[in-house]
Amino acid sequence: MIRISQLLALGTVGLLSLAGCSNPDQATNPSVVDSAQQASTDAANTAADAAKDAAGAANTAADAAKDAAGAAKDTAQTAMTTGTAAMGAGELMSVVTNTKTAVEAGDFAKAKEEFAKFGDSWSKVGEGIKAASADGYTAIETNVGSVNTALGEAQPDSTQVMDALTALGASIESVAKP
Repeated sequence: MIRISQLLALGTVGLLSLAGCSNPDQATNPSVVDSAQQASTDAANTAADAAKDAAGAANTAADAAKDAAGAAKDTAQTAMTTGTAAMGAGELMSVVTNTKTAVEAGDFAKAKEEFAKFGDSWSKVGEGIKAASADGYTAIETNVGSVNTALGEAQPDSTQVMDALTALGASIESVAKP
């Protein structure tokens, strides 16, 4: 497309220079021919520069589009990870709440049974929480150990179990917040 434009420009300039001559000697006069050649060369260079500028602008626009697509992908993945962590946190909090209710009633057998469900939920959502917040994941793991230790006693201390459950609940809630 650009070559056709260049040829048309060159042909037009050539015809105009020949048509502008009033006698045959002027057509072969080097100054007129040189002027026509220079005008043709200038027109061709201008067209080439314009084509380069257009190609550069197209590349810049393509790069900007790639960057925007990458940013959109990152945002979508972050939202998905955060949403998964929040949904998983709700499931985990349900187990913590049920375990607290059993401890408040003094039914440690029921509390152990309820807290055993935590492992099932954790195996489903733990990796999503780890992806969303490595620190939150570590805090939950630490607090789960504290709850298991407190509930594993021969005679569990309800205050110690409740404190461990409260700390676990706080670490879960910190992960659930966006």
